[in-house]
Amino acid sequence: IGGITILVFAMRNFRITLTMLANISDSTQPAQTDSKGNIFTGITKVPRNIDAIFVLGGGVPISLYEPPLYVQQRCDDAAAVWHLFTDREIPILTLSAGTAHLPQLLSNEGLPVWESTSSAAYLKKKHKIESNVYVETTSYDTIGNAFFARTSHTDIIGWRKILIITNEFHMARTKAIFDWIFGIGNNGYQLHYFSSKNIGLDEEALAARREHEERSAITVSQKLAPRYQTMEQVWKFINENHDLYTSQKLIAGATEANNVRNEKLKASYGGRNDERDGS
Repeated sequence: IGGITILVFAMRNFRITLTMLANISDSTQPAQTDSKGNIFTGITKVPRNIDAIFVLGGGVPISLYEPPLYVQQRCDDAAAVWHLFTDREIPILTLSAGTAHLPQLLSNEGLPVWESTSSAAYLKKKHKIESNVYVETTSYDTIGNAFFARTSHTDIIGWRKILIITNEFHMARTKAIFDWIFGIGNNGYQLHYFSSKNIGLDEEALAARREHEERSAITVSQKLAPRYQTMEQVWKFINENHDLYTSQKLIAGATEANNVRNEKLKASYGGRNDERDGS
């Protein structure tokens, strides 16, 4: 009986040791899972140890202080999270230069008003948040959002625990892309996501956008992420293959009509109605 007791005790300690080792291993890995366990919809459930908040752009602003309504919701949610931290000012990084689907909003001087600039202006005007707000002004799609946020900001400044905010209709593709880009290498990134409500789109536009997002998320998960597994490979893909960043494709695109024919899909990328219908 004494021998059996010793054996049981030893096996129990062995299982505990294995569990501890597994936990240590997991804690050193970047976020790469497809689990929805780190997608939040309630402000109070957001982890209190985040280093920065990312607010994704989502289309042409109506004016400097008016991003599309669904982007305003993203900004409102970012402000609500920001106010949770009474002991420190959490940096907010607004993302995106623009969209490939519609003309840019221009200032009175004829210069582009970046999507990220409009989001930052909205945060300043409505929520009085202007300190520690930064803008990413290079990207024109969600892949660019992730790549340039990492290469121009987080890899340099050291933010590692990041809350990424976008709308529900955009979440699956966003998570697939950010998990892919930020999961490359062992850099200790811990990504969390906040799903904002879908507001400002009618049912047809929302359905068209969801269909587009579904197809794109599948392409990322099944084709791009498995193929491009280092940051150098992603850089080459973006600069040698991607329609929005490759020199020859940009030249061709400047001489061809916009290839987005679905007007309802266009409507999900912001701007004023008169810009979308050509009037």
